[in-house]
Amino acid sequence: MIAIRGATTIDTDTPVKIKEATVELMRELIAQNGLKPEKMISVLFTATKDICSAYPGKYLREELGITDVPILHFQEMDVQGALGLCIRVMIHYDASVPGTSVYLRKAKSLRPDLAGAAEDSQR
Repeated sequence: MIAIRGATTIDTDTPVKIKEATVELMRELIAQNGLKPEKMISVLFTATKDICSAYPGKYLREELGITDVPILHFQEMDVQGALGLCIRVMIHYDASVPGTSVYLRKAKSLRPDLAGAAEDSQR
């Protein structure tokens, strides 16, 4: 089993913005890692305390058709000066080869070492 990480941000806390960002992030994680829903063990989401209008995992089910995977949501630690309006995800996946993490939008600042590597692999 491996764990694959990702994160993104939204500009405002609305269900539409959460949906757009979550779907974009999950599509990118799926594409870069060749993920198949039947090999997903679980998906854990965190969101900063300024996100409270919708659950990100809802859109895995509604927009991506990922309906048989256990999904949990947590509030991210509220650390002074931390990046706000941020959605993070960890996918537990049935594989033995490490996956590629994906950081989008302002969340690229969380792991600039990984954001640069992902951009290089897309060229």
